[in-house]
Amino acid sequence: MAIQLNERDHLIFKFIAEHKVLLEKHISWFIACDDKPVLIRDRLRKLFYLDYLLCERHRDTLPWWTTPTKPLVYMLSPMSNSLIGTSEELIDLNDCSMQRHLLEVANLRMIMLMAQKEEQISALEWKTNDRVVDTSQMDLDATVSFSRGGVSYKAGIINHSQTAEELAGTTTLKDKIEATFGDDGVDMVFIISRDQVRQQMVQKALSDKLSASAMNNVLFATHQEIYKAGIVKSRWQNAAERTISCFVEPLKESMSTGRMSQITSVQAMPA
Repeated sequence: MAIQLNERDHLIFKFIAEHKVLLEKHISWFIACDDKPVLIRDRLRKLFYLDYLLCERHRDTLPWWTTPTKPLVYMLSPMSNSLIGTSEELIDLNDCSMQRHLLEVANLRMIMLMAQKEEQISALEWKTNDRVVDTSQMDLDATVSFSRGGVSYKAGIINHSQTAEELAGTTTLKDKIEATFGDDGVDMVFIISRDQVRQQMVQKALSDKLSASAMNNVLFATHQEIYKAGIVKSRWQNAAERTISCFVEPLKESMSTGRMSQITSVQAMPA
């Protein structure tokens, strides 16, 4: 049974090729962008049955997955790779920890799209960096630009990485992170950890090594915090474990004076 591939099908292939593995919810949000996420379950099943996609259940329990069944993970089949001209994968996409890492990065993109739909941010642009996830690198998993309160931001995102844990306490970790400001042209680096213990490990490793200019621009949060509060409202911290007000609030009129007021970006709050 043949089907006529449409523009949405090619978008599905594009997003999966970019992120390597995706859940149905990710694909729905990526395609919808500012609109209401679309229901594409039937189409994904059909693409799977016709060998355009590979589909399997993730083997582990994901802490942010709220249903009893483990989620279905979608990947491109060899036929689709050939169709869109992508090269053969060099990483094992069936590896459970690899899938988790890639799905966490996709989650962060989805959460930022949610923030844009709720008008907390605007002009969102996301770029997933093509990289091999291993313990020899500290590359950015993604770069993102957006606006809030009339201010533009460009941030690099480092998802939880064994690299940070293995390099904790060394100057190499500091050098690798600070290099991203020059090499990747970002003005902020978000380090997203899987739990508070791992976050504090990296914070302590960097607390007395980062330059003064970088201290309040290397920001930390856990996945749980971001899933709960979102990108803008999360309690971001710097390496010194101090809460940071890192986004300008939208202009709003003062009730008493009628004048417009705005909160300054990136300030360390009292501990």
